[in-house]
Amino acid sequence: MEKQVYSIVWCIFFWLLWLVGLGVLVLFGGLLLITAADTPLIALWNGLIVIIEAFLLFKTAYHFFRKDMPSSTLMFWVALAAFGVFLLASSGCAILDKTGYGWTIGH
Repeated sequence: MEKQVYSIVWCIFFWLLWLVGLGVLVLFGGLLLITAADTPLIALWNGLIVIIEAFLLFKTAYHFFRKDMPSSTLMFWVALAAFGVFLLASSGCAILDKTGYGWTIGH
């Protein structure tokens, strides 16, 4: 397969999005540790989000360094890691909160 050429601006944007995805991973990793003892259903959800996020971040970095994926496809996956997984994770926590299994601070 032919090596892809990525521009400097594209590379900077890629790594900024990748760092946002890493922030999501750290956030839900911390929430996993916080909720593990009190609410196992939320902890399970957070663990699933951490696994998905780690997979997407690894996949995008791997293909970035190998330069074997078109830039548009790679940008789609890193944007999904940065924003899509966070939206999915937040909506899942909101659904669990509405059913009474949610974890609230201060109760």
